[in-house]
Amino acid sequence: MNLYPLMANLEAQRILVVGGGKVATRKIQVLLKTNAEIQIISPEITQNIESLISEKRVSVIKKHFSPNDLDNCALVFAATNDPNLNDFISDEAIKRGIPVNNITNQKKSTFFVPSQITRGDLILAISTSGKSPATAKWIRQRLEREFGPEYGTLIRWMSNLRHLLEQKGFGPVSIGQITEYLLDQDILSIFKTGDEEDLLSLIKDAFRSVLKAPIPEDFIFRIGMR
Repeated sequence: MNLYPLMANLEAQRILVVGGGKVATRKIQVLLKTNAEIQIISPEITQNIESLISEKRVSVIKKHFSPNDLDNCALVFAATNDPNLNDFISDEAIKRGIPVNNITNQKKSTFFVPSQITRGDLILAISTSGKSPATAKWIRQRLEREFGPEYGTLIRWMSNLRHLLEQKGFGPVSIGQITEYLLDQDILSIFKTGDEEDLLSLIKDAFRSVLKAPIPEDFIFRIGMR
């Protein structure tokens, strides 16, 4: 099996989760971050799902699955504790061309959910192509120790810098060059220490070395870490 990795925008998309147990709950917890419209079909649900209903973060229909439940779905999770039912859900979804994740049968899945690390806008996804979820989890735990919250701060700051440079009329080539210079000079270590003076000194060096110009005065007040 050769998988093609991609990131999907699920905002406002209808996502169907069939099942209301612990595994379904874990799937839902990850989906909540996407701002998708999450609907759950299950006769019984966990207390965690009950809480999400009261917070109006998901909708639930307490009933058994029927193929009509797949109408207008962008993705489907077959997440019941009945492998035969999960296979039936998968078959019906595949007939309709709807991507489906089957928690009990990878051969009936058309997509897999990778193990994830999130640091702000940074998302690291680890997949073993469905072959060994435990190994993917082990790798994720190792990477979590290496990729701290400073990575999220760095990406947010780089986004702000790019916006400021665009406002000043700098093009993609110049922006790319100054970004590469900052990364090569280990700007990440500055975000680990949180030293604003070191950050300002580095950005001044970047302007002189890459753009051959002094940093604009108004930049000094707009490029802090916050």
